[in-house]
Amino acid sequence: MANPIQLFLRSSLPDWPEWAMDLLIGMAGALIVTYIFSIFFTPDDEVASGTKDGKKEETDGELHKKFHIFRRKYLIVYLIIMLADWMQGTHMYTLYLSYNVNISALFLTGFLSGAIFAPFLGSAVDKFGRKKSCIVYCILEIIINILEHVHDFRILLLGRVLGGISTNLLFSAFESWMTTQHRQNGFPESWLQRTYAETSIGNGAMAVLAGIVAQLLEDKLGQIGPFQGAVALTVLALILILGWEENYGEATKGESSSL
Repeated sequence: MANPIQLFLRSSLPDWPEWAMDLLIGMAGALIVTYIFSIFFTPDDEVASGTKDGKKEETDGELHKKFHIFRRKYLIVYLIIMLADWMQGTHMYTLYLSYNVNISALFLTGFLSGAIFAPFLGSAVDKFGRKKSCIVYCILEIIINILEHVHDFRILLLGRVLGGISTNLLFSAFESWMTTQHRQNGFPESWLQRTYAETSIGNGAMAVLAGIVAQLLEDKLGQIGPFQGAVALTVLALILILGWEENYGEATKGESSSL
C-alpha cells in the first residue's frame, strides 16, 4: 500500500515509473538519516572557544550564536545556487534536443571552456575578491539561462562558453569565501568540517529536489521551464550575496605587505 508521500509524488509526477519514484524516496530518506547522524555526532571540539585577531575570547554562547548565524547565511545561498544548477543539468539535453541542434558540440564546448579557464580563475578570484566573484557567477548564470531561450546555435554556443567559466566560479569562489570568512571571524578551524558536511548533504538534497521541481516546471511551462526557475533562484541568491563581506586571497595580502 502506498504511503502519503508516494501518493503525493505520483500525483505530481504521473509520468515517472514506479522504480524511479522508489529510488527518489530512498535517496531522500538516506539524506535525512545522514543529516540526523551529523547532528548527533558533532565533534566535541566544536564546543571549543576561539579568538579573533588576539582580542579577548568571546564566551562559548556568543561565539556559537555568531557561528550559527554565519553558517546559516552561507548555507542558504549555497543551497539556492546548487538547486538552480541541478535544475539546469537535468533538462539541458532534452531542451537542446527540442531545438534540433548539435548537442555534442554544445556539451563539448562547455567542457573545453571549463578546462581552458580553470587554471586562471582560481588566482583571479583571490585577487578580484570572493564576494565579487560570487556576484559575477550569479550574473553569468542569469545570462546563460536567458540565452537558453534562443534557438540559434551560435547563441547557445556562447552560453556554453560562459557556462564553462561559471562552473569554475561555482566550485571555487563560494567555498573559498566561506573558508576565509570563517577564519576572519575567529571561529575555530575544527568547526569548518561541520559546514563542509552540511554543504555536502545539502548538495545531495538539492539534487533530489531539483529532479522534482524541474519536472513540475517543465510540465507547467514546457522544456524551458526549469531554466526560468533557475533564473529566479539565481536572482534570489544574488540579492542575498550582496549582504556578504568581501575577502581576498592570502597571496594578495602578502604581496601588498611586501611592497
